[in-house]
Amino acid sequence: GSCMRVAHACRCDLLSRVSAGSRVHHAHTGTGALALACAAAVPGTVAHELLRGGGGGGCGGGGEAGAELRIAHPQGVMRVHASVGRDADGRHVAHSAGMVRTARYLMVGEVVV
Repeated sequence: GSCMRVAHACRCDLLSRVSAGSRVHHAHTGTGALALACAAAVPGTVAHELLRGGGGGGCGGGGEAGAELRIAHPQGVMRVHASVGRDADGRHVAHSAGMVRTARYLMVGEVVV
């Protein structure tokens, strides 16, 4: 409910929702979180400006390259990071991005070989 969303928002740098068509994702996609972390590391992007406190949608995170980014979504908070630099032509290049996922059973069963 809304109380859970408020609790998550207090421990985040950005609030994010992912939608496909007319449906909002029940949590957050991993690829979307990594893309958001990369965008947040690039000065001038909406995500970076929200981290700097300019847009009101973030909680004032730093936005430093490679720093942990906490993204609040409907089911909790994801922790991701990204390192973005520039190539020889001055274009932004993502050097790395990652996250830690909790381990959970996806399937339980038996295999007969």
